[in-house]
Amino acid sequence: MVLGNIPGAPVVDDPLALLRDRRSRPALTAPAPDRDVLRHLLTAACSAPDHGRLRPWRFIVVDDAARGSLGDSFAAAHAERDPSADPAELDRTRAKALRAPMIVIVVGTTRPHPKVPEWEQRAAAACVAHGVVLGAHALGFGAMWRTGWFGEAPKVRAHLGLADGEEVTGWIYLGTPAGAAPAPRPATEPPVTWLG
Repeated sequence: MVLGNIPGAPVVDDPLALLRDRRSRPALTAPAPDRDVLRHLLTAACSAPDHGRLRPWRFIVVDDAARGSLGDSFAAAHAERDPSADPAELDRTRAKALRAPMIVIVVGTTRPHPKVPEWEQRAAAACVAHGVVLGAHALGFGAMWRTGWFGEAPKVRAHLGLADGEEVTGWIYLGTPAGAAPAPRPATEPPVTWLG
């Protein structure tokens, strides 16, 4: 397998175009990356800055077969949080797990360290999540990085097997982009202060 030859992968002469052109893609369909491509993608994402080489992250992959039970845990958490939620609301919550054929959950696994504060470990996990999103784009897949309270809900945490102290850095929805590509962002000058 040659990763650079995946159908749909953008061909760019300017490597920085991958950064400039990446957009969140909320409409995602099959196929998602297969296991081999996903392994390469996650391995590349793990090259993120990591002071102390602590690797303060791990991944949980929710593929097509597991999305239903994840959605059930979302709905159970919603019902617990809002006992007045009606069945239609819970069905909409349950469907959140079905928005893409695959979800990669980036879990921050911070731990006490004498030289690497927890905020820096959280930043490393966020860099890994961005690496997953950017790598998916480089391979021609679409991605949507979502956050929210589900990662803090006891029923969802139990479903995912999260340990005390672990936190969901991001729910990365992966698949093939559907619909029109978002409009490019207008070029703007970055906010830079030069000292010297």
